[in-house]
Amino acid sequence: MPITYRIDPTAKLVHTQIEGRMSLEDALAHSYNLKTDPLFRPEYSEVIDLTRFTGTDLHQEAMMAFARGLQGEVFSHHARRAVVAPADSAFDLSSQYRSMRPDAANFQVFHSLDEAQDWLGLTPNKTMLFE
Repeated sequence: MPITYRIDPTAKLVHTQIEGRMSLEDALAHSYNLKTDPLFRPEYSEVIDLTRFTGTDLHQEAMMAFARGLQGEVFSHHARRAVVAPADSAFDLSSQYRSMRPDAANFQVFHSLDEAQDWLGLTPNKTMLFE
């Protein structure tokens, strides 16, 4: 599966990494895996790392369904979520997805991990997760 994640309960942070091409099945499986993980809490922040992302098979309708929580959103609408998308294509796609979300203020897209960490307010010992 091209989607992996780590949960840091101390930092109250989920680090999700998407590598390669993501399908609808991958996205649904990831949602299920998070929901059923005993370490996961909906109020945790999330960093979504698209450094190795190459694209998606999700159609516009499916993206909108995920953006609006119709596929079983697992994060609280108050949770802060930051996408790291260094490539312009991933950045543009993530920005489009962000514009579909009702909680767009809590879902931001950045070109670098440093920007994402700053926005999330991560302190140096919380960033050890990414080393």
